[in-house]
Amino acid sequence: MIKGYATREKTLNYLNNHESKYRETTWFYCSPIAIGTHLGDMTNEDSELYEKTIKYCLRNGVNFIDTALNYRGMKSEKDIGKVLESLITNKELDRSEFVISTKAGLIPGDIDAGLVPSDYLKYVLLKNEIIQEKEIQTVAHQKHVLTPSYFQFALNQSRSHLGLETIDIYYLHVPEISMKVLGEEAFYKMLEELFYFFEQQVKKQTIRFYGLATWLGLITDSDEKGYISLEKTEKIARKVGGHFRFIQVPLNSSLPGANNRETQSVSGIALTVLEAARDLDIHVTTSAPFNLGKDVENTDDILRFLMNTKDILSTMVGMKRVNHAKENIATYK
Repeated sequence: MIKGYATREKTLNYLNNHESKYRETTWFYCSPIAIGTHLGDMTNEDSELYEKTIKYCLRNGVNFIDTALNYRGMKSEKDIGKVLESLITNKELDRSEFVISTKAGLIPGDIDAGLVPSDYLKYVLLKNEIIQEKEIQTVAHQKHVLTPSYFQFALNQSRSHLGLETIDIYYLHVPEISMKVLGEEAFYKMLEELFYFFEQQVKKQTIRFYGLATWLGLITDSDEKGYISLEKTEKIARKVGGHFRFIQVPLNSSLPGANNRETQSVSGIALTVLEAARDLDIHVTTSAPFNLGKDVENTDDILRFLMNTKDILSTMVGMKRVNHAKENIATYK
């Protein structure tokens, strides 16, 4: 596997060489938009489109890629890994120049193995005793786990798919599913155990930082089922080690709450998610800027608005076609 991780010096050099605008963290610099890999069919045709687009982006000033183990039946991670291996082998790209985030928590499928999520759960996770039936939280069709043994397995899968020894940001994916089933006391207790596991992975350098990638969990009202307190989550993380430094939330015309609703509080003061994260020294990435493909007009204006919104580190933009990537990059170059 490819060694290393994103560094301040090399990410800044990369972005300057491409005359790209950037955002800054203590540990690296990144482009204001990232390559999102959620949407698309689980086909080789879409994989070819993604591979071409990811190559174009990495060659033209986008140094942030976001994915998840379950995206497109594991194909998205594998597509990214194929591109990274090619560009790094050909010395077009260095591992220290780009940022990779991925996620786990939902039970995935494996399209290449012909396994839908229910079969993957039965024939891989349960059969091999990676998790037990009682450790699964189910809401509608979604099955979620918080068990460290699952994340050990999932992390190894993601690292193998991506071909990377170290993942820069590793997210717990849609934890509000487990919160809805478990309730606060059990959820936060299990979260502490999982964060302890993540801290051990930081020490082993399989990940560098971790966080939460939520849908409604951080932007819903505090009395709603599934609500997650960012202040409480950060306090738990600090107790076990403190490498909880990133969250991902949706922000679009249908879900504007991260920017305009005071759903969080810090030291008793009501704040938006963006404000709370700033107070807690947590970086925010945003997802679904075009509302999962429903807002297809004025996309340039949408991206410019997000890039001009204070406290957003980078916006995850689904980019499967090169022409869309060119248009998106043009909004900030």
